[in-house]
Amino acid sequence: MEQKKTVGEIQAALAMPFAPEDLEWRLQRTFESRGDTMGVAVPYVTNRAIQSRLDEVVGLNNWHNDYKPWHGTGKKDSQICGISIFFEDRGWITKWDGAEDTDIEPIKGGLSDSMKRAAVQWGIGRVLYNMDVVFVDVEQRGKSWVIAQKEQSKLDKAYLDMLQALGQTPAKPIGAQARLTPDTSAEQPKQEVPTPKTPRKAPKPKAAPDVGEKAAENSGAKYEYKVVGVKEQSGMSSTNTRLVLESPDGKRISAFARGKRPDLAVGTLLIGTKLATRKQDTVVFYILEDYQVVSLQQAA
Repeated sequence: MEQKKTVGEIQAALAMPFAPEDLEWRLQRTFESRGDTMGVAVPYVTNRAIQSRLDEVVGLNNWHNDYKPWHGTGKKDSQICGISIFFEDRGWITKWDGAEDTDIEPIKGGLSDSMKRAAVQWGIGRVLYNMDVVFVDVEQRGKSWVIAQKEQSKLDKAYLDMLQALGQTPAKPIGAQARLTPDTSAEQPKQEVPTPKTPRKAPKPKAAPDVGEKAAENSGAKYEYKVVGVKEQSGMSSTNTRLVLESPDGKRISAFARGKRPDLAVGTLLIGTKLATRKQDTVVFYILEDYQVVSLQQAA
């Protein structure tokens, strides 16, 4: 697709402030004030809005993102995201940033947050760094504190006042978003796409290999996947095992298995694999739901 915008025009369009509806607010911290619990709220652009902004400005085929696990910091593992944009005179340019895995659903949270930070490298949502501290009332939900719903109008006003002071005007809303998102627990409904059994009902992630319950059924191979990489990733409330699986034709995918899986060592051969697709904002990944380890007799 011919790209007619100049670099300066692309930069300005990417950096255009979002509508309040395309922001989500999280509690940065809570504190006691005169016997009441108060909170400090900070805004983020949703991944859905970031994806739509890139589609709109540079075109669907002129950008893509990549994810890589990063080394541990002593406490948590991290995910890094690179957002690449194609320029006719320069080719593909990638800007990277990363985020630690979150305490709840750690890998999914790390993937989502790393994309938000990579987007800032391109100027997307960077205006939010001009926000002053916003104090909000909070309410308890289970064992956690969340932003009180009544504070939404206050947060919208604080954001629009900041833009007015900078002489900037927000873009039109991309779509209705979940704007208060202090609770990222597994109890929230997950966005799901169909499993690989019915790929026609949902697009697969860019550059993703074909997956399915019996990937090598027609290849004559004696196994479906071989484990070529294993790493445990732990948060405060859960442990996941990150796997790199290789099919008999050499294609590799990353998948996650819940909990510790000592039987999935490097070199282990699998059959009867069941891979489910999950989606968080614009991030698509695979969950290894079921499998059988191939015995020596079966592999012979």
